[in-house]
Amino acid sequence: MPIISISIPNNLLDKLDDYIRRYGYIGRSELIREAIREYMASKHPEEFYKGKLYGILIILTDHTLAHTVDEKVIESIHIFQPSIRSFYHQMLEKNICLNIAIVEAYWPEIQLMSKTLRKIRGVIKYWFIPFKI
Repeated sequence: MPIISISIPNNLLDKLDDYIRRYGYIGRSELIREAIREYMASKHPEEFYKGKLYGILIILTDHTLAHTVDEKVIESIHIFQPSIRSFYHQMLEKNICLNIAIVEAYWPEIQLMSKTLRKIRGVIKYWFIPFKI
C-alpha cells in the first residue's frame, strides 16, 4: 500500500489521536482511510454504490420561513412512496421540525428525491446518508 504525507494542524491531530483512542481504531491510517471512503461516498454515491441502495434522509424544516413546509415535505415523500420504507416527523422546537425517511432505491431516483426535497422553501438542512447492505 502506498504511503502518502499530509500536513495537519496540531489541534486537529490531537483531536484525531483522541478519536482513535476513544473509538478503538488501530491507528491514524485506518481512521483516515475510513474518513476518505465515507466522504467520497457521501459526495458521489453513484460512483460507490451500484444497484439498489439504502439510505437515511434527514430533513430539518423551519416554519418561520414557510408555514406549510412540512406539508410539502410529506407530499413529496408520498410521491416517492414506493421507495420510502419508513418515515418519522418530530417537532424539535417551536418552529423547527425533524423529518427522517429510510429509503430503498436506485441512485437516479434518490437523486430526484433529493432535488425535490431540497428546493422546498423552509427546508434548512438536508442530509442523505447512503449505505449498502
